[in-house]
Amino acid sequence: MKVPDFDFVVLGSGIAGLTFALQSAAHSRVLVLCKATLSETNTAYAQGGVAAVLDPNDTFEQHVQDTLEAGAGLCREMAVRFMVQEAPAAIRWLQGMAVGFDKDGSGDMALGLEGGHSHHRIVHVKDHTGRSIQQALEEAVRRHPNISVQEHQMGIELLTDTSDTGTFCYGVQVLDLHTNEVRSIQAQAVVLATGGAGQVYQYTTNPGIATGDGLAMAARAGAEIRNMEFFQFHPTALYQPNGEVFLISEALRGAGAELVLPDGSHFMHLYHSMASLAPRDIVARAVLTEMQRHNSPCLYLDVRHLPAGKVRQGFPSIYHKCATIGIDVEKHLIPIVPAAHYQCGGVKADLRGRTSIDRLYAIGEVACTGVHGANRLASNSLLEGVVFARSAAEHVTDIVANQEGAIPDSTEEKEYVGALWLGMRAEVARSRAKLQKLLWEQAGIVRSVKGLLRCQSEIEALQRKAKGIRELTGIQQEVLELQNLITVAGLITDAALLRRENVGGHFVKENLSELCAV
Repeated sequence: MKVPDFDFVVLGSGIAGLTFALQSAAHSRVLVLCKATLSETNTAYAQGGVAAVLDPNDTFEQHVQDTLEAGAGLCREMAVRFMVQEAPAAIRWLQGMAVGFDKDGSGDMALGLEGGHSHHRIVHVKDHTGRSIQQALEEAVRRHPNISVQEHQMGIELLTDTSDTGTFCYGVQVLDLHTNEVRSIQAQAVVLATGGAGQVYQYTTNPGIATGDGLAMAARAGAEIRNMEFFQFHPTALYQPNGEVFLISEALRGAGAELVLPDGSHFMHLYHSMASLAPRDIVARAVLTEMQRHNSPCLYLDVRHLPAGKVRQGFPSIYHKCATIGIDVEKHLIPIVPAAHYQCGGVKADLRGRTSIDRLYAIGEVACTGVHGANRLASNSLLEGVVFARSAAEHVTDIVANQEGAIPDSTEEKEYVGALWLGMRAEVARSRAKLQKLLWEQAGIVRSVKGLLRCQSEIEALQRKAKGIRELTGIQQEVLELQNLITVAGLITDAALLRRENVGGHFVKENLSELCAV
């Protein structure tokens, strides 16, 4: 038995991970590990904002009902109510961390509107809210004497042991991506804040690091996983022939942008009473359907009717990105396509972030708290990250107080860099691209029973191939990521085949009775 290296190890440096670190570090030693730099996170790419009831004319009950409706009745209502009620305090905490949310003409917090919301309740910083939050929390973390940060560190496996009361987690095995050194880090508790797994799909708004590492590690350790069939596809990513994906925030539609066909005509009113502000799963399927119907590689957003300068001033990132590819949004339509955006399922976690493995916590997108159900309501994701991170940090302080300080000794797994790695790199890239294309076509916005069964078969073959590659090459970041993506793909596919009804982000085009034969 030995004394742990840290009280808490946090994997991930987005809004959830950094919030937890800051909240728990008052009397604890916290280590934040991140696969890239501290600032390279899904949070940093979030444009829209944070949902909270701040207007006297708005109510908690309206926010709750909007969330439940977007989640297609599959949300965990207790978790939704907890998150909504804690939202105003979360906003005040972010303001205390020096996040400068936009103000309106009277000096009050400017509140935006997004799809699925019945009231203006989105606080934001122009169209780069996530980046502004990331920068503020990062500065606070780097100043804190009890928080250590180690960049370019990738989790390999969770360290677990079994006691009379069940399985518990006491650390994580990591790979230093600069030195290729494998080491184990012990802690009183491990917090997964690794974000989502958008890279499992061919087209995604997620950065390249979003390969489902934390989710895959938790699954391999035996943690309970929930709702992986519900992957949210954002309906409006900027269409670019070179394949680059850039998010066009839903807040732009909240400000008056309209989805239109290639001839400029409106169509969303045919699919939902809220038209262009319908929940994302409905909008994404509608966009895909109309693209196929018109044999068009994209559809369009029309902002030409908005007041001059509104997009330039309120959405500068979007305005300038469009300008770089020759689109003047005040004169031209903005070409858009759907793209994988947010993982609604994940590691099952309660209101305190506790998972089915003792001393393993999951917060943010990697977790499934039940607040999103079958489809996430816009701007509830950054909110979820703050609220549940703060709740988990409050709970884990009891661990340090009650633990005797000793944990099991761990045995290093001896990995090596094989001589065949350079020759295998291209094969790893091909396997990853094959997996992404497979999931996009067969387990994406619209699915089929035959396609999902094909996914299962090909995923099994890719698993065998990836295992063989690792035996030949030793441990490598690209190989680990491939294995994690294959694990996530299997979780999505298996869950989709078990779901017997079309709901939220899960839509099977055949008669669902065919599933009875599966």
